[in-house]
Amino acid sequence: MELNLLDKTTFWIDDVELDGTDLGDLAAAAASVLRLPREEVMVVDVRPGLVAFDVVRPQVDAESIAGKAAALLARLSSIPGVTLGPAAAIHSEGVLGLIALDPPQAARALEATRSIAADVREQVARRAIVFASGSEVRDGKIRDTNSPYLAEVLGRAGHKVEFGGILEDDLGAVIARLEDVLGRGFGLVVTTGGVGAEDKDFNVEAIQRVAPGAHTPWILKFERDMRRHHKEGVRIAVGRVGPTLLVALPGPNDEVRATTEVLVSGLSRRAPDADLAEALAAVLRSRWQEKMTLHGGERDRHRGNL
Repeated sequence: MELNLLDKTTFWIDDVELDGTDLGDLAAAAASVLRLPREEVMVVDVRPGLVAFDVVRPQVDAESIAGKAAALLARLSSIPGVTLGPAAAIHSEGVLGLIALDPPQAARALEATRSIAADVREQVARRAIVFASGSEVRDGKIRDTNSPYLAEVLGRAGHKVEFGGILEDDLGAVIARLEDVLGRGFGLVVTTGGVGAEDKDFNVEAIQRVAPGAHTPWILKFERDMRRHHKEGVRIAVGRVGPTLLVALPGPNDEVRATTEVLVSGLSRRAPDADLAEALAAVLRSRWQEKMTLHGGERDRHRGNL
């Protein structure tokens, strides 16, 4: 279970004296006991009766550090030049204070932390934010029917939904908006629009930037003409950053309606991200096939009337 150190990365030992001790050996011993990489632990202060260590990482595995005081003191006392007094103890003002707990206390603290973490994860998973896209929505030329629909359906499924606003037709601006919401405790981020082949469509690319490895299946492909089609075709995106799932859906309302139930179903059964992406894409491909078949039939009927 990973815990964020929240910038409180220091722990110290008091009632300890050093005499010609190699500080590298001290740091290596502490890293070994706490199961941290050697280069991520360093000695940052030595004073009479005190030695302070710093952990150079934002998170630690709780199980690796909890209740390790006795083991850590024993290991340090075996290093040449280290003398521990009878009151030697480990202290920290933050998460690293787990080191100082005795094994029964550590077990209770870990169980309580797991319970709290599970509650927080569940609350985060139920928080959603939806975005519309495009200057045509921003300028009021077309009405945003997608965001209200998503909010209604996701709300019925138990999500607490916020409207994030309208994303600009600019890659840097979209990336900035997505990076901002990643730090605000949302489990689901959904964008609509901005997934086409025009030079103003950037939502898929933005998700790829903030969530490397995002799944971006094609819906349809065509030749680039560098006029309307600046890209190979239309894709959607499903990516993940920590507990946050990011989904880029198309803009047409009928396509949003066709994919939202698939999205809700996938979330409820915790479908793998790749499977969810393909399920969404399959629905959209099917709709495009229907549209092309229908339009082809209409053209044939028109020719018959000529």
